[in-house]
Amino acid sequence: MEQDRGPGLTAELIEALELAGTQVARQFEGADLDTTGMGVSWAGADPAPKWLDIAREFTEYWTHRQQIRHATGQDTDPEPDALSAVLDTFMRALPHTLRHTPAPAGTQLLVVVDEAAGGTWTVTATADRWSLAEAPGGRPTASVRLDPETAWRLCTRGIDPGTALARVRISGERQIAEAACRIVSIVY
Repeated sequence: MEQDRGPGLTAELIEALELAGTQVARQFEGADLDTTGMGVSWAGADPAPKWLDIAREFTEYWTHRQQIRHATGQDTDPEPDALSAVLDTFMRALPHTLRHTPAPAGTQLLVVVDEAAGGTWTVTATADRWSLAEAPGGRPTASVRLDPETAWRLCTRGIDPGTALARVRISGERQIAEAACRIVSIVY
C-alpha cells in the first residue's frame, strides 16, 4: 500500500511546476507574437494569434497552480498582476460564449471584475457575431459585475453558472447577462 507523502509531495509538485513554468517561459521568450499560433477553441479562434496561444498556456499553468494551492489548504494566490492577465485572457471567450445569443447589432454587454486584479470588458453584437474589438460608445444593454475569485472559477468550471449567478450583480437585459455567465475559458 502506498504511503501518504503529504508535505513532501506538495514540495515536489511545487518544484515541478516552477521548473515547467521556467521552461515554458524560455520557449516563448523570442516568439513573434503577431504570427499565427495554435487554435484556442474556447475563444473560437482557430488559428489564433500567437499571443493568445501563449496567454492560454499561461492561464493553464496559473489555473493548475491554484488548484494545487487549494488542494493543500491555501487560498488563491493574491498576486494581482498574474490574475489580471489570466482574467483578461479568459474574457477573450466572451464573444464565443455569446455566439448563440441573438441581439441587434450594436447591443453591448459590459463585464466588470472588481478589485485590483479585475478589469472591464465590453462585448458588442455585430450583424453576424459578438466582438470584443468593436465597442462603439453608448450605454450597455446588460452588465455583469463579479469578484475575481468568482470570475476565474466560473471560467475554469470551478463553479457552475448557477452558483456564479447567485454571486454576480446583473443589470439590464438578464438573458444576455445570464448567457455571459456560461463562459468557459478552458478545454473541457
